Amino acid sequence: MSSDNILANFILRLNPNILILLYEMSPTNLDKTIMKTKMIEIGQKNVLEILQINAKMMQLETENQVL
Repeated sequence: MSSDNILANFILRLNPNILILLYEMSPTNLDKTIMKTKMIEIGQKNVLEILQINAKMMQLETENQVL
């Protein structure tokens, strides 16, 4: 199997949300694609954690206002 086919198969199996972001980065080989995919996954995880923290802070602020 050629490296282009391996890269194409890897990309086709990605989460569509990651695929959209990865497409913008135009990776040219499998190693770069894997590295950029991991960067996107870490970024998405960090954003989710921040959103959860912000939601909890808003909830606590609302509870404090009620008290």
